[in-house]
Amino acid sequence: MTQKTESFYNIAKEIATIFGKIFASRPYIAILDSLGNVVFKEEQLNMHVEYIQNFVKANFNLLQVGDHSLPLSGVNLALFKVSPKAILVIYISKGFSGQLLAFRARMQEWSQKIDDLIGEVAIPSMPIEEVPEKLEGVQSETATVTQSFKKLPLLIKKLDGKEKFPIEVATVLRFCDGEHSIEEICEKTKYPKVKVNSIIREYNQKKWLDLKKVLT
Repeated sequence: MTQKTESFYNIAKEIATIFGKIFASRPYIAILDSLGNVVFKEEQLNMHVEYIQNFVKANFNLLQVGDHSLPLSGVNLALFKVSPKAILVIYISKGFSGQLLAFRARMQEWSQKIDDLIGEVAIPSMPIEEVPEKLEGVQSETATVTQSFKKLPLLIKKLDGKEKFPIEVATVLRFCDGEHSIEEICEKTKYPKVKVNSIIREYNQKKWLDLKKVLT
């Protein structure tokens, strides 16, 4: 075992010791850098490692430091963006995935140690998807709105952190604060307007979102 591997192991062991008592189940740890490279992994995560790597490669720069994702329904697996360079994964074989979110309150205790061990690593750039100029069922509504007022989505449902959202939904909802217009959300997320409109429409119908209208 190299010195770096041993240092990652000691971090994982410390986290497992602390949170094993909270979860009442032994947590297993993996750490990946911003490019999806596995820098540490316990063998209990082998069955999920390919999925985790693909998730990190696709979504690393959509997450802000401190964000988390519970991507697999029925699997007690949580991914935490602990720093600008790293994703830390926690898996437990029994219990429920919501309890893994207890890690969020203390993740910063290991952030700098992990960054120092990872060293220099590239931060992936996000490809910008072009927004089609004409979208049936959306374009006419947008044209009307931009001429007179803009819509500011506002999340009115209180979230408890146990919700499981697809990464696109979680990313869009983060900016539904009553301050960002739909166009600004598209700019922040780099998602096409049709996708943002679809998510906002869905959660507006669920009464999770309100749409403030502001004259322009």
